[in-house]
Amino acid sequence: MDDLTPGQDDDGYLAYCEFVQEDGGAFYQIGEELFVVNGWDTISKTSKSTWHHLQRSTIGEAAVIVCRCPLAKPYKSCIHVRFLKEFGEELFPTDIPFTTDYTNNAALFFRQELEEGIYINHFSAPSPNSATLAGRVVVQYTGDDTGGGRWLCGKDSGASSCSHINCCRDMLQKLVQIDPSARDTGVGDGFPRGRRVARNHRSVSHLPIAPPPWAALDSDPILYPHPAPLRDVPEILELNATSTCCCTEPRQSFNPQRSTFQQKCTIYGLFRSWETMIELQACTNSTCHHHSIGPDCRERGIFNYNNRRLFTHDLLDEYTASYTSSETPFSAWVLVVSRRYELYADEQSLHFPTAEVFRSAWFSYVQLQYLEGDMMCPQCGESPENTIWDGVTLAFNRKHLLPTLEPPTVSQPGSVDRNDTRYLANQQLLPNRKTRQLVRRVLVGKPLTRDMLQGVVASVATSLGETEDEEDEEDDASGDDTNSVTASSRLTRAERAAARARAELLARLEAIPLAVEALDAISPALSKLFNDKFGETRVLRGDYPAPEIYRKFFIQISAEESVLQMLTAPAMDSLEVFVRDPSPTSASSLVEIPIIHELLRHEKTSSLFSQTTIDVCHWMLNRGRTVLNSLTKGPQPPRIPAGSTGCCYGLPKIRERPRYPKLKHDINNEVGGKRGAKCSKFYSQYGERRLTGGIMCVWCTHSICYGFHCIPRGEGRNDVFSALITRWETAPKRVIYDFACALGPYCMTREPDFFSKTQFLIDDFHAQGHTKCSPAAFLKSHCNVDPRLSYINSSAGECGNSGLARIRKSVSYMSQARAILYTKVFLSIWNRLRIKSLC
Repeated sequence: MDDLTPGQDDDGYLAYCEFVQEDGGAFYQIGEELFVVNGWDTISKTSKSTWHHLQRSTIGEAAVIVCRCPLAKPYKSCIHVRFLKEFGEELFPTDIPFTTDYTNNAALFFRQELEEGIYINHFSAPSPNSATLAGRVVVQYTGDDTGGGRWLCGKDSGASSCSHINCCRDMLQKLVQIDPSARDTGVGDGFPRGRRVARNHRSVSHLPIAPPPWAALDSDPILYPHPAPLRDVPEILELNATSTCCCTEPRQSFNPQRSTFQQKCTIYGLFRSWETMIELQACTNSTCHHHSIGPDCRERGIFNYNNRRLFTHDLLDEYTASYTSSETPFSAWVLVVSRRYELYADEQSLHFPTAEVFRSAWFSYVQLQYLEGDMMCPQCGESPENTIWDGVTLAFNRKHLLPTLEPPTVSQPGSVDRNDTRYLANQQLLPNRKTRQLVRRVLVGKPLTRDMLQGVVASVATSLGETEDEEDEEDDASGDDTNSVTASSRLTRAERAAARARAELLARLEAIPLAVEALDAISPALSKLFNDKFGETRVLRGDYPAPEIYRKFFIQISAEESVLQMLTAPAMDSLEVFVRDPSPTSASSLVEIPIIHELLRHEKTSSLFSQTTIDVCHWMLNRGRTVLNSLTKGPQPPRIPAGSTGCCYGLPKIRERPRYPKLKHDINNEVGGKRGAKCSKFYSQYGERRLTGGIMCVWCTHSICYGFHCIPRGEGRNDVFSALITRWETAPKRVIYDFACALGPYCMTREPDFFSKTQFLIDDFHAQGHTKCSPAAFLKSHCNVDPRLSYINSSAGECGNSGLARIRKSVSYMSQARAILYTKVFLSIWNRLRIKSLC
């Protein structure tokens, strides 16, 4: 795919190779797997001043190279990746150890003197919260070596001090002073009511209308030759074979054998209106009142609303363009057009209609507009591997809520009853709660060392001594009994503080043998690993604290969450391969279990994998299989025909949501408030304003919406679960959601077969709010070990939210049907513009 035929160099790859190899182009290795490269202009075939990061790694037996430049795509290699594939082993051999690895630290990769004592420096800085490839940022510094010059962060160009700049300031001083402990002292802290009777809003025009030319896709059918914008109107709009009346369905059609009549009508265009004649025929339907059969006028670029008011397609499309680009309520837009009409008015031009009339006409128009086939990304396909789910506070008033709204969470008469499905207790990796608490008691806090024990004793003695001195001074100064009482109370507080410190330390020390014993009853290998790294002998001997990776490992396996959050079915398959053949190749394939991958990678750098660690992996595999097999399984719900009001998904509805009678909380609303006892995220956005629950959207990594449904009351895990089970043939490989830590157990309890291969992950934006969740649920933990995941735009939902914010105010005043249609048109236009940019 990447090979060039003779004479072909469309993106300047040959020129780039020459630039790097012969002209000294920038291609820097700053870590065993990490590189920094400069940007490349494919048109002028010259380098840019921008910088990007590149990572080369091995996963299983596959060599994986991921670049963060704009030219890199999951389906096409950029010139940097192609260059490293072709010349990597020659220029940056993998069999020669890299002397200084800056993967987890800031690195100075470029330095040039501009004038005497003034330098331009380029640093590669890691993110303080993530070690992923996407988290690294290039920082530029221009000035002398004191660090007092101009700092510029590649992520936030307006920041004068941030975590990236601060770590680079420290690195500069380390290099200038030739002191690994040097720091920049200037660094700061960087970091139920009655409803209105529904009126007939059907228009006389009824034929499908093409989408706006600027939003048309190559896949759209050609419905009719696109007419030019209307400049002059015909003397009469005549009836033809497509003419109908809007009173009933099926429509009454034009009969050439019957008589016709003419009346005046008004056509509204972009700048002015015209009066002309329209040919009509009386409707023969006995229930029709004040309606007539009229021409469709689609072929002229005219929309016939009611035979009296007609609107040009370009006028109606202009409002679509306006409200999908910026916040544009109907009233404001109509006011603008009315003023435009006054500017271009002539003797024959009429005033623009009211906002209510135009609003009704526009909704009738977009109902006919062909906006189909746009809820699918051309790159991700019909069923993307990675889906990003997000609830959006795009809601209408509850007084407009109709019984016809049927989101996927609603059970139907054809729903399957899962009578055997029950909650399964103790799904954690360590099934005993007391054991989990003992492990965390030992590990949470500063590492236990002999120096720490001595430091506590010394601090207690010092605090007592200082308190006694204060008491003596106060007694000498006044000799008053009140002062003696105050000093005595201070002494008591100091004693209590010292006692608490000693008690906390002793509790942690006493928990060590208890934790070792409890772990031994579960897995002797796990107990041995814990004792070797955190046992009493190691603490009292005064050894250095165990490597941080072991503390992270035990904290994660003692987390209060299901083992299936860490181990999906494919991850267990990879772990089984490693247990049978504990080789570096099989270890590198464990990227779906980040904590195991990092642990084995640590052991690989120091020695061969220990048998203890292999046995621990074997125990984890058995425990994961046990929990997965314990979940109640059953056949998938049967397929059904499509159709559900209030649901707009690109995928048709293929199943009904099953019912789970034995799960008492199955259909409980999760309206506002706390959405999980073990999760620290809170939501309260709808109740006070008497709005519905918003919408649930699903996006691919290219910020293309695959559909949405309206939420009647409040967002919850049931919304994502129901949408997936009713529309997806097979579950996605990854479900990214701000409440994924609880969504995973929710889905696995109900349909373990369907979701066994799915990873439920929290996006980077919301991960910081999940203080009680295990890192196994964070997308960034997986990105740390699998650079291919850096292509996932986990903020795709937030990008969509920022767009949908433009219509939030307008939707809040709309009826149910209009709110759904208004949102559907917005997302269709949003998708179409992005699809056009991808093609």
